[in-house]
Amino acid sequence: MIRKRYQLNWMFECPDAILTCSILKCKNGTQFLAFGGHDKTLYLMDETINIVDDRTFDGWCRCTYPIDVDGDGCDEILVGAGDGNFMVLKINLETKKFIGLMRYKASKRINCCTAGDFTRDGNIELIFGSEDKTLRIFDNIKAIEPKYVLYYDSWVTTCTLSFLKIPDIEDPINGLLVGTKNGLVQLVQFQNNKPDIIWQRNFNSQVNDIKVGDVTNDGFNEIIISTDEPHIKILSSEGELIKEIQTDEGRPLSLLIEDIDGDNAKEIVVGCADGSLKIFHNPSLNSQDFELKWKTKVSTSIKKVCYRIEEQQNLKQIIFGGYDRTIRNVTDFEWGQKESLDIPQEIKVPEIQETEKGDLITEIAKIKDIPSNLREHIYTILQDKGYLKDLMKDLEDLGYSEDEILDEFALLKTQKSVIYEKVSYPIWSLPEEEISKEMPEEVKAEVLIEEKSKPKVQPLVIEKPVELKKEKLRAALESETKKPISKEKAVVSESLEEVILAYLKEQKVVATKAQLVNDIKAKGFSNIQIEKEISLLKDQGKIQYSRVKPKGWCLGE
Repeated sequence: MIRKRYQLNWMFECPDAILTCSILKCKNGTQFLAFGGHDKTLYLMDETINIVDDRTFDGWCRCTYPIDVDGDGCDEILVGAGDGNFMVLKINLETKKFIGLMRYKASKRINCCTAGDFTRDGNIELIFGSEDKTLRIFDNIKAIEPKYVLYYDSWVTTCTLSFLKIPDIEDPINGLLVGTKNGLVQLVQFQNNKPDIIWQRNFNSQVNDIKVGDVTNDGFNEIIISTDEPHIKILSSEGELIKEIQTDEGRPLSLLIEDIDGDNAKEIVVGCADGSLKIFHNPSLNSQDFELKWKTKVSTSIKKVCYRIEEQQNLKQIIFGGYDRTIRNVTDFEWGQKESLDIPQEIKVPEIQETEKGDLITEIAKIKDIPSNLREHIYTILQDKGYLKDLMKDLEDLGYSEDEILDEFALLKTQKSVIYEKVSYPIWSLPEEEISKEMPEEVKAEVLIEEKSKPKVQPLVIEKPVELKKEKLRAALESETKKPISKEKAVVSESLEEVILAYLKEQKVVATKAQLVNDIKAKGFSNIQIEKEISLLKDQGKIQYSRVKPKGWCLGE
């Protein structure tokens, strides 16, 4: 039986399933946690566990990668979404807000992203893999189109850049590792001014994650792979199988290779499909004797694992999230208690002449914030132009299809006017939606919840007749003049009480109050009306928030 050797520091309940999380580090020691998933939103959390900003996408937030692109000492973040949107966002440290720096629209959803000096020219290349069976490599953050495109016979599911020592090559290479849905793993280097395949292996099972690190404690990096089979594969830099570690009941989905107990040796942290988080360690030098150090388990699959450094004690905290809609922060109890291993450092990365980043920082500072979703693009175009002429063409030039544009206008039509409105709901501070007390007996957590007030929003309403050439768009918008609906007095055929009760009867359970408010709002009511009516119906016992799974808002008993 494995003794519990970890501590749960905090747990944060999220609006929906988590698919990705990353830590962004800044030169002054500040760290931010960025996470996102099924609710199509990337959230920014500060060190006090408060949500300070968010960006909404048109698809699930599927992958993120932090890196200092412009050399100013603070990480930017690459984001890939289910609508094919690939973006680079920067944090304004004064306002703690995201700023969109770069955007590219792919035809299908993005599964992975990474960045680094792949070409060894002193610049940071940006890389993403997609379900369109390609891996695209951009020269830098100013690139409009990818410079290199690699093609595969199935979805690109994971990619990473890291240094590896290849026996026949004198200097370590910054190798690009790519994994696909069909089980292909490929190592690519940049040679003779183009990407060149060093080797590839086929494991006949979807590759879920690839990481690089020295886990045999010999001074050289190995390649660690998780697939849909219940074990972790460890490969040499030449692609030869060194070791397989069984994960038993759970398929490994996400990997983290880091020293999480302070002994100078890197552990293998694995998030699995059965909800288990497992830590494997190797206590000896130049060894393949991996042992399961400890494990914990949540109710559903863990999709992403990352880490942050706790500055006061200088220890590493494991952060993970998944389909159970929570972010958890845990630490190993043995931090600093084990004797450090004297592991030789055999990989000596050759120095590369740094390019002058001052001009790039200046250029980035001048970039106007780039929207992350279709509605914000519409709003931006209307703000810049003040009219709808050529709107379809402008949006198609941004990579959106005619169907996507028409669907968005159809939604705007149901709201009685062409209106842009960004509202932050206080989903992090609802007393009736507190975190379940059902936690492992041996673990106690302090849950921090911040109450946030809703900002005042001035919507932009387009009241003029719309005249566009496309017949479908004309039908969607309608040519007659529309008056904006009052935010306090929405005119509808049914009462608000009837609408809420009918909706809950149909849906059975709605996970969060934010979702309930948003869905009812689309029927023509204002936020203020809905919030008041929900409180009234709850007091009357007609609706309730159930803490019994499935948790959420439902009709009263």
